[in-house]
Amino acid sequence: MSSSSYQIVVRNLSQTAQYFYVFQKRAVFEPSAGTIYCSSLGCQYVSNYDNSGAQIIFGLDRQIYAGAISTAVSPPPPPLPTASNASGTLRLLVSKATAKKAISLTTDTGNNPPTNFTELTLSPLGFSPPTYQSGISVGAFGVKVPPYTPAPYPELFCGVAALYTGESVVLSSFVAPVPNAVMSCAPAQVFFVKTGYQPIASLLAYDESNSARCDFTAGFATITATYNSNGTFSTTGGP
Repeated sequence: MSSSSYQIVVRNLSQTAQYFYVFQKRAVFEPSAGTIYCSSLGCQYVSNYDNSGAQIIFGLDRQIYAGAISTAVSPPPPPLPTASNASGTLRLLVSKATAKKAISLTTDTGNNPPTNFTELTLSPLGFSPPTYQSGISVGAFGVKVPPYTPAPYPELFCGVAALYTGESVVLSSFVAPVPNAVMSCAPAQVFFVKTGYQPIASLLAYDESNSARCDFTAGFATITATYNSNGTFSTTGGP
């Protein structure tokens, strides 16, 4: 694992094989945009550590990314003569575009102002090169959100992004942002491990209970999360 990544090592001491998944602490967004969504950042299955020696390693990028997803509804290809088409049923296909941009968080030092601000465009979806913007809270980055229509259903989501399998993008903590406003997002490099099957990029009901808290803000590069035989978690951090 490179020095540009954090890693979470998961060991299962229960008597049965288990699925474990990882997610990030919910970010703080301003202005308030309603529901804050959360996605799984990884999920794996592993047997008892003492018997098999098997463990899971989740690698998490240290770099902060601003991310966005836009969905749109488009008509299907020319219809085939099926019964559903003959009855007048119209099937719609949903497409998705994603974008991410490496960005810095605002610091409380005046030296070397961070590139903490970017502008989001919708057509095509993308972010401008980050620049410095004053007025963004310490520990946050800013995104200028363009005008768009969030009703009746949001078609734009923005927040903290993570990468998997190369350059594929999953939004870790995100909202349907307020249109035509500067969105401030303050992420935390704190992650949680829980038991259960939640495939990567699946939407979660955010819940920190009965989990292993892996806090990389304490300076650790690696944290081992152990699932004990009594159904509790314990964690240890290392360099």
